[in-house]
This record gives sequence, C-alpha cells and structure tokens, in this order.
Amino acid sequence: MKRWFFVLMLTVCAGCASTPPGLTVKDGEFLKDGKPFHGIGVNYFTAFIRKLGLEGGTPNLNDDSYRQGFATLREHDIAFVRFAVGGFFPNEWKSYQENRTAYFEAFDRLVADAEAAGIGLIPSLFWFFPTVPDLVGEPIDQWGNLDSQTIAFMRQYTTEVVSRYKDSPAIWAWEFGNEFIHEADLPPPELGRGWIVPDFGTPSERTARDKMFRKNIYVAYQAFADTVHAIDLHRPVLSGDTMPRPTAYHNFHDGAWGIDTKAEWEEIFLQDNAAMDALSAHFYYFSLDEENHDGGFMEYGPEQQLPFMMEISRRADKPLWIGEFGPSGKKKTPDQERRQFEFILNLFVENKVPLSALWNFDFEHVDQTPWNIMEDNHRAWMLDALQEANQRLQKEKD
Repeated sequence: MKRWFFVLMLTVCAGCASTPPGLTVKDGEFLKDGKPFHGIGVNYFTAFIRKLGLEGGTPNLNDDSYRQGFATLREHDIAFVRFAVGGFFPNEWKSYQENRTAYFEAFDRLVADAEAAGIGLIPSLFWFFPTVPDLVGEPIDQWGNLDSQTIAFMRQYTTEVVSRYKDSPAIWAWEFGNEFIHEADLPPPELGRGWIVPDFGTPSERTARDKMFRKNIYVAYQAFADTVHAIDLHRPVLSGDTMPRPTAYHNFHDGAWGIDTKAEWEEIFLQDNAAMDALSAHFYYFSLDEENHDGGFMEYGPEQQLPFMMEISRRADKPLWIGEFGPSGKKKTPDQERRQFEFILNLFVENKVPLSALWNFDFEHVDQTPWNIMEDNHRAWMLDALQEANQRLQKEKD
C-alpha cells in the first residue's frame, strides 16, 4: 500500500534544504516541506504525561509505552499526534519542578522516538486552565496580568520547551492549551472556576477571582504567541480551543445568556483566535434536535457549521485547525457510533479541512470510555477509516 504520508514527511526534494521543519502557514494554508498540506491525525493525550503520574499516581519517567502506539499509527499512515506535555493537575508537574534534568531527558526520548517513527508532534503545553495559577499560588484571573507569576511561569516553560525542540523535524506546531474559551464568561458566578481536587494539588476552595473570562485569556494567548514567535519564527501557534458557544458573544459583551447572530458568532470566533496563526475548533457530532447545543452557531447542524467555519477561515486568511473531533459522548449503540463517526469524517474530507485530529488514542480512563481507540479494541476500525480518509484527502489535493 502506498505510504504517501511518510513519503511526504521523510523525502527531501531538490531545493528543499532551506525549508523549515514542521508546519508553516502561508496565504491561509498549512504548508509541509514547502507544499500545501491536508491531513488527519489523532490525539494521543497521554503519550508524554503518562510518565508524570496521572491523578496522584507515581511518576515513571522511563515509561516508553507510547512507542508501540507510534508504531501502530505509522502502520495506518497517521502522520501526527496532538498531545499534552504539562500535567493536567498541579501534582503532575512534580517531575518538572523537582528534577528538571530528568524531566527533559524523558521529553527528549519521546521527541527522538517520534523522529525515528516519522510521527509529527503538536504539543499542547498548558492543558487545564486552572493548573498554572494553582502551581504558583495565584487566582485564575492572573492569566490576565502580564506581571503575574502565572504569566512568568508560562513564559519560562514555553521558552524552555520551544528553545529545546525548535530544530526537531518532529515538531509541527505549538499549542497553548485545551478549551480555555469554553469555560469563559459563563453568567452563573459558580461556573468557570476550575475543579477542586486537593488530593491532586488544587486549592481547597475557589473564589470569584478564579472565574475565567475572555479578557484574561486574550492576554495570556498574546503573551504565549509572542514568546513562541521570538524563538521559532516559522511554526504556527495554536490556541487549542473549541468552537465558541452559541451565546459566546453575549456572554462576553453582556455577561448574560443570549443567542448570537451569525455575524456575532463569526466575530467572537475570530476574536478568540486573533493572536494565533490558525483558527482552532473542536468538532463532535451533534444534532439540532438535542436539548443542549453548546458549540457553534445555534441554527446550524454539523453539515452547515463546518462549511461556515471553512468560509470564515478563507475570509480571515487563516487555516482551520480542528484539534479534536469524534462521535457524540452521549450513550449510543455501536451502529450509531459508526454512523456518527463516518458522517463527521466524510464531512471533513468533502470540505477539505486542512488539519484535524481524532479524539482519542490509547487512553483507558473512566471519563474516556465513549472515545478511547486502541489497536485491539472495538474501535480499531477507526484507524483504518482514518487511513482511507487521508488517502482521499491526498487524491483531492493532487
């Protein structure tokens, strides 16, 4: 079978010697090796942080179990993964804080293994929005203070990671975190404050200063983008966000619920990604018949929402990055799951989404049972489906 992804990744053509490693963005497109790139990867959320002792577990920096995962993905011509590098909870940063040398040696091995396997990496540095403020003992609103310890920690860690790996061909892009915007500006005062799990290193209580607002996220996003671009001039910087809620414009401007118009939704989507080199969204199957519709323009189902975002992307001259997609998390039969997955995947191919990543590979967790994909579980067929979809995308591009 034609291994086109890895020919694309590993072949060096005449005149390509000066092409920067990883992805770049030019004229509203992702480029790889100087050529327009379209591809579907996977989220491999725990590829690295499984080493750090998840949820209070004992760290094991020598855990290289991701290597088998890389081999499986390569067998299916899946060219890249999105993964978390900083811990989800504060106690998962213990290895970095207490033995930075060993921490980065473990990170070095993963990057080297990805290079050897021909797997691209999109690291997401600050996955959960309360964690950095919790680490430095500040309220969450300090994401919006450029003189805070929260921003200082973000800049320090970002500088260390980007400086260390900017020359690796395995690194494709840099991502800030995961779905910070989804928790922002929600009218009820108790929402958007972050979980309280003291056993995992969080504070024992949250206050009003822990409530997340876009005004603070935007400051952090710009500081992150500036920090990355000062070191790496070529690779795109991504937010890692999901689609704005159908009420996001009103939440931000009025502090109240209210259904956004189409123009208002587009405006807030662009504003959320103003500091970034691409438009970030997450896209799970949903139906307009569902009671709760918590992403996208309220009047659009998936078949209208995706073309709408692609249209916005073209107007903004920024490529669309769908960092997560998959079937609904609601209870469903295997047949319903297959129909939802195939519907979304076909939608991506038909609309020529430039870059996307399926959620989620190789993470057995009670909260992830609706999505966990393994090479030997009942969702293994999805890896074959991604391989076929990537081949279709390549033919469309050619």
